[in-house]
Formats: sequence, structure tokens, C-alpha cells
Amino acid sequence: MKAAAEWFRHTVFQDEAIQPKPAQRPERLPSLLRAARTLEGRSMQHWQSRSAVFLQQAKLLVNYEDDYDFSGRVQYYYPTYQSLKDQELRGYFSWRTKLRKGDIRETSLSFAFLYVYELINQIGVADAMDGYRRLRDFREAYGQISGSPLPYLDQWMTDYVIYYDLDAALLAGSPQVLFDQSITVLEQVGTEKPERIITAVKQLAPKWLERSKFYAAHAEEMDRVIVQVLRQMTDHYAARCKRSLTEQYFGSPGRYQTRPFESAVFCDPLKRRNYEYAVDERCVCRCENGLWSIDKHACTPGAGKKLDALMKTIDAEMRVAFEDRHPIKSELDTKWILRIIQGEIQRLLTEKHAAEEKKIVIDYTRLTRIRRDASITREKLIVDEEADIPAEAAPPVCGQAQAPPEVESPQADTPLTPEEYRLLQCLLYGGDTGWVQGTGHLMSVLIDGINEKLYDTFLDSVLDDTPQVVEDYTDDLKEMVRP
Repeated sequence: MKAAAEWFRHTVFQDEAIQPKPAQRPERLPSLLRAARTLEGRSMQHWQSRSAVFLQQAKLLVNYEDDYDFSGRVQYYYPTYQSLKDQELRGYFSWRTKLRKGDIRETSLSFAFLYVYELINQIGVADAMDGYRRLRDFREAYGQISGSPLPYLDQWMTDYVIYYDLDAALLAGSPQVLFDQSITVLEQVGTEKPERIITAVKQLAPKWLERSKFYAAHAEEMDRVIVQVLRQMTDHYAARCKRSLTEQYFGSPGRYQTRPFESAVFCDPLKRRNYEYAVDERCVCRCENGLWSIDKHACTPGAGKKLDALMKTIDAEMRVAFEDRHPIKSELDTKWILRIIQGEIQRLLTEKHAAEEKKIVIDYTRLTRIRRDASITREKLIVDEEADIPAEAAPPVCGQAQAPPEVESPQADTPLTPEEYRLLQCLLYGGDTGWVQGTGHLMSVLIDGINEKLYDTFLDSVLDDTPQVVEDYTDDLKEMVRP
């Protein structure tokens, strides 16, 4: 026993160095944050949900401000105050303090979501409309810095309007409302204006038309074919099928289970039990005994695939008819649909050819020749009248000088000055243009004058800077300028 005790004393109990005190004591939280932390560990709170604790803490810290210098990055899923460490918690409230004063800065995604969670739970807002404006301002301002929260925020803003019973006009630009409006246009395709039909098509099936180079070059022709094809297909489905065009392509309206603010920390502050909200005539949200549902057309990302395939098929068939150098493969092979598309394209081409045949083309280059011929005819008439005067006409009065006959200058039939006429004459018939410099004129000035004065006749410049006559106008100019 003595040996065992000696072994135990020397083996288990040994001398150890005294541990030094920590160089710096951990920072102590401000009193209000310490009070919020106590809500997380109280024994009576074990039965409460995480979101309920978040709401209590948020109400306590609604006006808290901080100026803590925090530069770390935070990443938590569904963050709450309870998720954050002490330094991170102070870092969040320092960022929120600057944000509320108009100094919005990029931060961790968890901080951005935590701020949105406060707003959708009515923390730090005067009323529901004030909360909506703050959400909208945050989306516009922070969206320019980072687009990560935007897909969630767009849906949550729609849920916010519905849950807090705000004016449905605030949802005018939401995806669901735009989808419903476009479906309504397609259902009334027979009476709707073509431009509204095309807008609805681009809203429902934007993929192909946005990237098609052929559509960009022939938008007007293709829009016309699209409208007529949709109208004929609508008539076909109405006459021969039980389901309409929109039901064939987008399904029938249905009731779907939903939950406001999906994927967010939401505390249901109003405790809705029985409630109904009409987004529009097609979309209605209901809460029955706390369970939420929505009656709507399913506005899913792939809802427009069939319509997009129809647009690509129309594009492919039009490329064949227009003999485009970049053909593509049609998406559809349904014979009656192809027959409708090809018939509308042929009707379009027939009308285009008929319109081109009726066009009246005016050749302005022939006006000069017409004026010259009229001048020659006028001169002949004057000569014929003078020839009828008898030879024994009375002599002039004695002492009166007889005026010399007027000689018409060669450029009289043109708007050109004598120098411009002479230069054009030399260029047309191979004359020497050295006189231009000798007379003190500038060649460039004479060229610009000729081109400017003859532009109304030829709708183009007749001389280049060489100077030389543009070959296409040589014959017409020779009829205007004599050798």
C-alpha cells in the first residue's frame, strides 16, 4: 500500500506551471444587447420557436444604434440575432445604423436578409405602407450593389402587399400580374390589337424572339404572321378541341398550397386565420383556418416553352420563304400548324409583291432632259413666228440704234455659274483645267458649288475630289453641258 501510494503521488500529482492571465479580457456587450441575449437562454423560452425569440429581440432592439468597427464576413442560413456571435451582432447594428441614415454599403448577405426580416415583421416601420416603401427603397439601392437578395425580395414584396392588405395597384409590375394579363390577351386574340398580342407573346415566351437575328431584321413581317397564326390556331382549338389555346399551352387555373414569405424568418404578426385577397381577376389568395392557398394560372419558369417552340417554328419557316442564308430547324412537326404558318407566310409575300408592283418610281435624273427638250421646243416656236414676218417690214426709225440679238449663254439651262459650267465642261470633254488657278478661283470651291447645285437633280455628288466626274452620271451631264 505504501508503494502504491508513493507511485500515485509521483505519477498523478505533478508540479505544474501557473498559467498566465489573459492579456486582454473579452469585450463586454452593451447593456441592451446583453438584455437581448438573455431572451435566448431563459428557461421559460425553451418551448418558443426561433422566430418568436427573434421577434422579441427585434422589438427590444428596434431603435438600437452602434458604431462598432467590424470587417468580417458572415454567412448563415435564415439568420437571426441568435445566430450571430457578439462581434457579428455589433457589426450588424453598426451597418443598420448607417443604412437608416442613408449610408448604404455592401455587406454580408446574412446582414441584408436580417434587415429584410425586420421589415417584413414590421420592425422599425411606422405602418405597413411605410414598411413597403422601405423594402422598395432597399431593393432599388442595394440591388445596384449586389443582386443576390433580389429574387427573394421580389417575391416577398408581393407577399407583403397581400399579407398586409395593401392596394393591389402596387403589384402592377409583378410577374404574376403580367403573366395573367398576357394570358387574358391570348384568350381574346381575335379582337385584341396586334401590338398587344405581340407584347403578350414576348412576355410569355421571351427566349427565342429576344435572340433571333432574323426577327430583329424582319420584325414587322414576322409580327404580322405571328398574330394571324395565333388567331387561326385559336379558331381551330375552339372548333375541334375541348381545351382552348391557352389551356393547351399553359394549362388550366388551379388551387395551390402556399405560405407567405417562403424561405424567410416570418413571425406572422397579424395571426391571419380567415382572409381573402384578390391580386387580379385571375389570381386570388385565401387563408382558411390559418392555411394559405392561391387560385391562379401556374406562372412557372417553363410555362412558355410550347409558345416559344411555336415562335421558333414560325421563324424557321419564314427563313425558308425569305431564302435566308442562315436556316434553322423547326421545333414543331404538327402538320396543321405548319400548314397555317406556311399559308400566312405565302399570303404575306403575295401582298408584298402586289404592293411593289403598284409603286410609282420617279426618276429625278430625267427632269433636266425634259426641261432641255421643252426649251428647244420653245425656241423653235419663236423662230417659226419670226419667220412669218414679211420681208418688207418697216425699217427702224431713223436715228434709233437697233439692239443686237440676245445670245443665250450655254449655262442658262443649268443652275451653274459660268466658271462652274466651264469646269464641268472641261472635265466631261477632256479640256484643260489650268485656267482655274490662273483666274484666281479655288478648285475645291467650284467642285462644292457644282455638287451642291446639282444635288436636287441627281440626289448625289457628281464630282469627286480628284476632280473627276462620277461615271454613273456622265451621260446625263453631257446632255446638260454642251461641248
